[in-house]
Order: sequence, then structure tokens, then C-alpha cells
Amino acid sequence: MRAAPPGTGRAPGTTPVAGTRAPAPVRGHDRADRHHDHEETANTMPLPRAPRHRAARAAPAAALAAVLLSATACGTAAAGPPVGAAPAEPARGHAAAGDLEVSGAWVPEPANPRVAVLYLEVDNASAEDALITDVSTDASPDADLCSTETTESGASRMRVVEEIPVAGGGATALVDGGYHIMLNDLPDPLEVGDAVEVVLTFDGGREAAFTAPVEPMAAGSAPATDHGGHH
Repeated sequence: MRAAPPGTGRAPGTTPVAGTRAPAPVRGHDRADRHHDHEETANTMPLPRAPRHRAARAAPAAALAAVLLSATACGTAAAGPPVGAAPAEPARGHAAAGDLEVSGAWVPEPANPRVAVLYLEVDNASAEDALITDVSTDASPDADLCSTETTESGASRMRVVEEIPVAGGGATALVDGGYHIMLNDLPDPLEVGDAVEVVLTFDGGREAAFTAPVEPMAAGSAPATDHGGHH
């Protein structure tokens, strides 16, 4: 028996009944299938993307924040000392004994390793005169109060004195060419960076203890003559 030709809906050798039509294909199933396919397509479609212009705006904002942060960091680094800068010099000696104030105490690096000189200034806030009567240091067991005088011939001469006056309401500077303190017979040479512990004694037993750094001679006034043979 032959199969019915496609689309005829009847078997070969059969005669259609007059007044009848071949059954129409069932379309309900086609609509259901298309609806099902549509749902599967909708479920597999990618979600809509966010507008790209928002990301484009966010990128410049992030870049600007990074630039500002970098500039702040650079500004902070620039505020520090430059690389290779010399270290700050130590503060010069300072102390007080009642109305008397010692400041600017320092020792120039000695040219003669056996002796050194101590410079400083004493201010007297009292109306009464005061006297420096003694000095001691840890650099040498022998320290003297000294004065530089000018002879009739114009030569400078140093001599040891018993006391150094500090006028009431005034000040006395111990400097090259005037009053100063000699450190004699140094057991060890003093070098730049060393520190000398000093105790200065005034009349009435008042004392001022301080530290005098050893600095290059070019840092301030320095002795003009060799004090090695003042004894």
C-alpha cells in the first residue's frame, strides 16, 4: 500500500467524499509552540547594559583624584629637608642661676691639641653687679678665667684673672680679644662634634651647669693668639 501523497491527507487509492474537505492542520499547537519559543528566547536574551556615558564620566573623576593625591604627597615630601643637606648644628650651651643667664656657650675646634678656649655670654637681670669666680669642665682638670689686654706697644697679652665682672642690668661677653675661659692640658684633643660639660660659679655660690659643643673655628669668633704658653 502506497503512502498518501504529501498534503492530501488520504491514503492512496481512496476517493474523497463529495462535499467534504480535508481536515485543516491544527494551528493551536503552532501558536503554543511559537509562544514557548518566544519565552525561551526572552529568557536567554542578555540584560540591557547600563549607559556607557556614566562609566566614561567616572573615569576622569578617578584620574583627577589620583592626580590630587600625588600632588599632595609630592608637596609633603618637598617640605622636608633636601637630600644631602648638612645636619643641624647642636644648640649652644644655655643655663640660668637666679638672675644670671648664660647663653651661646661653645668651644672652637682647637688648633693646638693641648689647649682650648670657651666662649659665652652672661646676662644679669638684677640691679646688683655679679662676678664669675670659678669654672670647671670635664674636658680638662685645669681651667682658667682669662683676660686679653693690650700693652703699651700695641701687642695683645693674655693673663689669668680671679674673677670676671657682670654689671647689674648688663651683660658680659666672653669672646676673642676680651674675657674668655682657657681649658689647659687637655688629656684628649677636642674635635668638632664633641661636647664639653661646664659648671660656671658666681659670687654667692650660685652655679650654672651647661653643655658647650665643639664647633669649627669659622663658626664664630676664635682666639687670635696661641694660648699654649700663658702660664
